[in-house]
Amino acid sequence: MSLDWEGLRTFAHVCQTGNMSAAARELGVNQTTVARRIARLEEWVGYAVLHRDGRVLTPTARAQGLLQTARQMQDTVSDLLKREPATENDPQLIAGIVRVTGVDAILQDCVAPHIADLHHRFPGIALELIGANRNLSLPQRETDIAIRLARPDSGAFHIRRLGHLEYGIYCNPDGLPSDGLDPGALPWIDLDEFFSDKPEQKWLADHFPNRITLGFANRGSIMVSMMTGHACCALLPRCVGDRIDGLIRLDGYHPTGREVWLLTHQDKRHLPHVRTVADWLGGVLLDGQFITRL
Repeated sequence: MSLDWEGLRTFAHVCQTGNMSAAARELGVNQTTVARRIARLEEWVGYAVLHRDGRVLTPTARAQGLLQTARQMQDTVSDLLKREPATENDPQLIAGIVRVTGVDAILQDCVAPHIADLHHRFPGIALELIGANRNLSLPQRETDIAIRLARPDSGAFHIRRLGHLEYGIYCNPDGLPSDGLDPGALPWIDLDEFFSDKPEQKWLADHFPNRITLGFANRGSIMVSMMTGHACCALLPRCVGDRIDGLIRLDGYHPTGREVWLLTHQDKRHLPHVRTVADWLGGVLLDGQFITRL
């Protein structure tokens, strides 16, 4: 019978996390798949490998040696991924497509303008940027790198906190004198209610609870377009608002910003092209103006 590597790998994750649901999240599969792999492994070895101790799953006494083997195999694979090929020392030879997902504002205004620099330094690397307010899954291989505005609670990620995304209050004066712009009296364009629990939206609700809202959107770029033709205000990331001609950022306001996190899957972070892009992103994103060091 051939080696059941998926079963061994899944068994190691279940023992590490203590339950099948957490192991499923780390592996990027559903709980049914985890249970099926464990059942197949038990059929392969001919004995039960897990014991339930209250709400925690632990290896059976007979499976202790199997768990040690599974962990040794994980370590071996990890060591292989960490070994740098000779070609990695030559930027001209690092090649591949790297898929990066994140909120539109960061990808469009903080990453995309620097693509020429990446191509100049690493001509063999191509970026695929996927702007999305939903979080594409790293465990399910929907993306190689994710830029997120909150730290994930769990997962098989290499996590790096980059900095602080700065926000500001922006007004379209539409003919009003700039020294007479009052965000307490002007109407607003807001993010939709899906984002009401986010730190910057809570700050807005606390400081301007009685504001009149003209419309809602789920992206900063759409909010900017909706401001056209109105004397109105919006709370925007500075990487969006500072780039728009005609908008004025009001002094004296310090909205709560968001932490910026860079995530790569633990099985991909050692790949030369993925690691190169992750390091490059860490450099270009911390610009000291739109994303500042915490």
